Amino acid sequence: MTSELTTLHSPPTALFVLGHAGTGKTTLTNSFVQHQRQIGRAWCVLDKDAVSECWSGPLLQALGFDPYDRDSPGFKKHVRDLGYESTLRIARDQLELGMDVVLPGPWNRELASGALFSASALGLPAHTVLRHVWLDLPLPVRYERIVQRADPRDQWKLENWKAYAEALRQPEAVLDGRVTALDASLSLDTLRGTLEELLIPSPA
Repeated sequence: MTSELTTLHSPPTALFVLGHAGTGKTTLTNSFVQHQRQIGRAWCVLDKDAVSECWSGPLLQALGFDPYDRDSPGFKKHVRDLGYESTLRIARDQLELGMDVVLPGPWNRELASGALFSASALGLPAHTVLRHVWLDLPLPVRYERIVQRADPRDQWKLENWKAYAEALRQPEAVLDGRVTALDASLSLDTLRGTLEELLIPSPA
């Protein structure tokens, strides 16, 4: 009972499940949240694509772009940041209510700028506990996964695969150890266990 009460009254956590397209961010997130619910901890899942999909397509179309585009320079210039800002705005409300939030997505710009390590830079409550994990897979495996999921929003990636793949980089925060990197080919049980270990508070 004491541990349960401690969990209930602990500062809320924002868990970022990061990685390039096709690494299994959504699959791991869903498995993690379902298991957490079984042991009595509820999480709010805020997938940037789900948060913005109702308006991002119409906005792209109104701007003269492909409504399914999620990767072109036009998308990144005019629409990309709005989706992430919307996601963080909803996350802020949930965290202020004491809810834990998990945010699967690349978050590349926020990771590169260092904003992903600062609650205030993200516009989140100051007492929010931030946790991060990066999923990695060989490029050919990611390509096959993207093809198999047949999402129209991946069309630009597939049509411009060489340029897309050449632009991908391992984030500096992963290389220097600030973000835990995981081999996404491991079993879901193993990956989920690592996420749960990340949530254990550091010794005072």
